Amino acid sequence: MLILFLALFSTYLGELNKEICRLESKIAAYVVTVHTQEGEITMSGTIVKPNCIVTVCFLKEGEPLQIEDRFGNLSRATAVGRDPITGLTLIKAEKVFAFPKGTKKLRNGEICVVYGNSFGKVGIVGMGFVQSPEGISFNLSIPLSPGNNGAGVFDSYGNLLGVVGGKVNRPGFLYDSGGLYGTSNFAEIIKVEYIFNTIRQIEKMGTVKRGWLGLIVRNTPGDMGVVVEQVIDGSPAMLSGVKERDLIIALNGNNIPDLERFKEMVLSQYPGEVVRLTIIRRKKRLELSVRLVEREGGVDWERMAPDFKIEKLTPKAFQKGKERVKEEIMEQLLRLSEQIELLKKQLEKVED
Repeated sequence: MLILFLALFSTYLGELNKEICRLESKIAAYVVTVHTQEGEITMSGTIVKPNCIVTVCFLKEGEPLQIEDRFGNLSRATAVGRDPITGLTLIKAEKVFAFPKGTKKLRNGEICVVYGNSFGKVGIVGMGFVQSPEGISFNLSIPLSPGNNGAGVFDSYGNLLGVVGGKVNRPGFLYDSGGLYGTSNFAEIIKVEYIFNTIRQIEKMGTVKRGWLGLIVRNTPGDMGVVVEQVIDGSPAMLSGVKERDLIIALNGNNIPDLERFKEMVLSQYPGEVVRLTIIRRKKRLELSVRLVEREGGVDWERMAPDFKIEKLTPKAFQKGKERVKEEIMEQLLRLSEQIELLKKQLEKVED
C-alpha cells in the first residue's frame, strides 16, 4: 500500500514539475531586469504594454536605464514617471516586447507564481497564496529578497495579477532587522488595475496625483463601512465637518464594505474633486461634501493601514544592512569577551 502511495505521489510531483516548467517558459518573456546607468541598482521589471515596463523603485524622471531580457540582450529605456505613494514607476523602452494578459479575478487562497530578479538572477522567486485580495493591493505569502521589487505575479494560466511592491512587516509577527537585512514572509502586491490606472495618469500628466481626505479610519466588526478614529487637523475632512467616531458607509453613493475598499476609492480620486460621504452619526444619516486636496508624496501606507508597512528592497540597502549586522555581531563578541574576562577574574578570586 505504501509503495503504491509513493508511486502515485511521485507521478503527481512529476506532472506538477512539468506544469511549473510550462508556466515558467510562458511568463519568462514578460519579465526583464532593469539596470540603472551607474549599475548601482538592479531590479525586476514587468512588461505591461509593448514598450511599457513597470517596476517599484524611486527612479528620477528621465533617468536613463538599461533593460536586459531573459537572453541577456540589452536595450535602452527611460524612466517616465512614478507614483509617489507606492513607488510604482513607468519605464518606456526603445524595444518592443511581448506582454501578458491582465486579470482582475482574484480569489483568497489562489496559488500565484512570482517571477523576477533575485540577487541578480532571474527566475521563479516563489509560489504563494493570495491573502486579502480586496483593495488596490493584496498580500502574498512568499519571502522576498533584494531585487524582487517589480517582479511579476501570475496566476496558473500565465495571466498578470500584479507586481511586487515591497515586503509587509507586521509588528510582533515577522522578524525584521531595521528593514534592511533579512527577508519577509509576506509580499505586498500592487494589483494590475491600479497599475494601469497609474500608467494612464503618468502618460497624461507625467506624474500621479491622488486625492486626500485626511482621515485615519478602521474597519467595523460587521464590515459595514469604516469608523473615523482621527481627523487630521486642517484636512479637507475636518473643514467639511467630519468628526471622530463617525461611521462612513458610502462614498459618492457607493457602499464601503471595508477599509481596503475605502482606500481604493479615495486613491482613485483626483485632487480638486468633490466627493460625497454618507455618514451615520448618533443614529442620524448625514451627507457631507468634501473637496479633496493633493496627497503629499512619500510611501504613506502606514497611515492608510496602520497594521502594516511596506519597505523597499534594493541590493544596495541589503549590503548596508549586512554591514550593520556584522558590526553588531562584532560588538556582541567584544562584550562577550569582556564578560568572559570578568568571569575569569571572579573565578580566580574564588580559588584564592
